Amino acid sequence: MTYKKWLTLHHLLIVLCVLMIPLLIYKGIGISQKLSIIDQAEALYEEKNLIDAETLFQKARSNKTIQYKEELISSRLEEMAPITAMKENLSGILGQASAAARGDDFERLMDAYASLQQIRSSYMTPEGPYSEYYKQVSEQYGISQSFMDYFKQFRTALLEEPERNLENGHYDDESFKWKLLRMPAHFFGTEQEWLDQLNAVFQQYDETKLERITASGYIEAMLQNASSMVKQYEAHEHKAPWVISKTNELMDSLLKQDWDNKDYAAFALHSRQFESFASSANPRSKVLAYAKDGIAKLLRSAKKSTASGNYQEAIDLYRALGNYQDTKAEIRATELAWVAAEPVRLLPASGDGEGYKHVAGGTKKFGSNVYVAATDAGNQLFFGRMNSEESVQILSNRDLSSHAQIHSLRIDPVLSTSSTPVVVIEADSAARETLYMAFEVLEDRIQLLFSFEADDLIVQNDDTLHVVNPHGEGEGETAIYVRYGDHFEFTGVKQTYVDISADDVAFYPGTLVRFTSTITSPGTGEVLAFGQNSYIMLQGDFTFYEGEATVTGRFTHYTEHYMEFQESGTTEEQYTSSPDDSIIVGQPAGRFIRIPVVKVESVSQ
Repeated sequence: MTYKKWLTLHHLLIVLCVLMIPLLIYKGIGISQKLSIIDQAEALYEEKNLIDAETLFQKARSNKTIQYKEELISSRLEEMAPITAMKENLSGILGQASAAARGDDFERLMDAYASLQQIRSSYMTPEGPYSEYYKQVSEQYGISQSFMDYFKQFRTALLEEPERNLENGHYDDESFKWKLLRMPAHFFGTEQEWLDQLNAVFQQYDETKLERITASGYIEAMLQNASSMVKQYEAHEHKAPWVISKTNELMDSLLKQDWDNKDYAAFALHSRQFESFASSANPRSKVLAYAKDGIAKLLRSAKKSTASGNYQEAIDLYRALGNYQDTKAEIRATELAWVAAEPVRLLPASGDGEGYKHVAGGTKKFGSNVYVAATDAGNQLFFGRMNSEESVQILSNRDLSSHAQIHSLRIDPVLSTSSTPVVVIEADSAARETLYMAFEVLEDRIQLLFSFEADDLIVQNDDTLHVVNPHGEGEGETAIYVRYGDHFEFTGVKQTYVDISADDVAFYPGTLVRFTSTITSPGTGEVLAFGQNSYIMLQGDFTFYEGEATVTGRFTHYTEHYMEFQESGTTEEQYTSSPDDSIIVGQPAGRFIRIPVVKVESVSQ
């Protein structure tokens, strides 16, 4: 039999019928199930079991094997639409929460929980028609248990974060606090129990963090963290008194340590840093009061040091206090007071490191607030002055030999003028007792005014100089110098004499003396003069006239002079011995006598 013969219409119908049998069976089962579901749903509906009834009516609607009581199904489902919506919403929320837990998405879980709360509040109203149905659906779906599990999962993860932050020393992300605070407390016990648990975790974490930052020396960072924590807790309306308490404890210990160690710069810095924190976070802090009291003590101590002349101590304190407040003005005032007390501080540090050997200075003179003259180890002369605008000028001069041994340096009050100081230096001299040098300080330079080697120098009130036994002009005398322009010129020597009786000239050998005698006869160059009891020979480049004369000169030696005596009216008893024991009167006429010779320097008749 061929295939074509076998494949007849008759056989084809048989095959089709065989293939339809499963379909008919499936359809029959579906029809049977739908009829049964409708009956069960209707029975549940009659029993007011709308939750299960709605489920079966939904199942009947989805059964399309037969169109049977479709109007009834639609009517019942329309009536139970709120229950359908309830189920769909809770199912969707549960799905969202499940996805959040799987994805570690806390915000999504909170959104799901917020949606749950919203739906719950819409159904769970007093005497609400669907409150009981909501309870049944929620219990049926395991809503509470699921959310509890999800929140516990997040709680476990979040409570690991503070330990991880402390281990790593990274505190940038502390969102775990605010996530934990947002969690529903009823999942973990009573609200107070959950709050106590969180506070214990937060306090341990916060205090440990602040301690570790402080131990690392980052005080500013610690205070910033404390301030940030206070603000964040306030923003989340959560009380965290331990933050301020711990900060006070740490700063109290630190400030007392600074004070005990006399590290006033650190004390001032930490006081300022803490004041910035406490002024807003804890203005009544006892630690803040302690810090302010310490600052006040340091300020008083600095002022006291300045008043007692301990300028460096005062400046050190003011510089330390600069970490707390601006003390530039106080430092500058102290420096000026120090300069006024020690004008040499106007000058730069000496290059040889040995400092300045001879110093003279003062204040409020020569048009300067402060002035100073000084020489360094190399005998370079410096003059420094500061004006009212605190501008400082430094001048120098090298005219003095670096090998000279300086005895003294002074600013001479007579040689100086109201605007121009004159510095006088006394140093060793090879030829005389002292080398005297004077330097005039002009606007732009120091100029040598004079230099003498002499036994003494006397500055007269008329600005003349009396130079005693100078080397050079006027040697052996007191030379007189007068200023002409920018230098002094020799004008002669000082005439000094002793007033005596003419009979006593022999008692003053070499001394310039003045006496009155009677010249017995006129002459030039040399004449004989008579005192009260003795004769004197006067010699000098003068023309002498007979009669009384006032003579200035020096006794130099004796001479033998022949004298002829008149007999009449003269007896030996009328005369006494002269200072040289030569008898002049009362001796036989016509003999040589020994008489003193006076070299005359001036004569007045």
